[in-house]
Amino acid sequence: MAEHAVNPPARERRVALKKRRHVAEMSPEEMRRELLTSEVTGPPNRRAFRETRAALAVAMSDVDGLKALNKYGYETGNAVLQAKADALREAALEAYHDKGDEFLCRGKHIKELLAKLERARAILRDRTIVAERADGSTLSITGADFSYGVGKDIDEAESDLRSHKAKREGRGEIARGELRGITIKTETFTSRTGQCPATTSATCRQATSATN
Repeated sequence: MAEHAVNPPARERRVALKKRRHVAEMSPEEMRRELLTSEVTGPPNRRAFRETRAALAVAMSDVDGLKALNKYGYETGNAVLQAKADALREAALEAYHDKGDEFLCRGKHIKELLAKLERARAILRDRTIVAERADGSTLSITGADFSYGVGKDIDEAESDLRSHKAKREGRGEIARGELRGITIKTETFTSRTGQCPATTSATCRQATSATN
């Protein structure tokens, strides 16, 4: 299983803010890149999606149980968002971070999008996401997943996303405000004694083994 380490995004953003150039110092290309890129995950944002050519097929997706993941700290949720962005890219999807946990993808054919989205889901589920928390502990998440919808435009994709989520809820794979099928481990290092990390884990099991 692949391991995907992520440092606390909040801390990274604070560092980035210190290094960020003033608008007056930016070239037109730098200003455009700043406007069209997601600060949280790195891919193009919703504005970039709107300004790009019309797509023949569109997908909309969101992360399962993000609110429940954020109970472990927002750096945890952001780490999962980053891992999802990477999985979409590795599945050769043209992905855009819309807002929150929502991503948009564009393609030439709906069938092609469906195949790539399932590939991205498999990549994400198989990945161990490691996030360093503000208190120095390390959190690892395995089994992260997302729901998606596809269509000829954003409206159709959003409607299909609601349908996909309803089907998965009916199978017990996801539930509002809960984590299903995800294993979370926390490691606390005792640097004074040099002892090995103390590890605690919690597994949130889904009610069915179905994955589609």
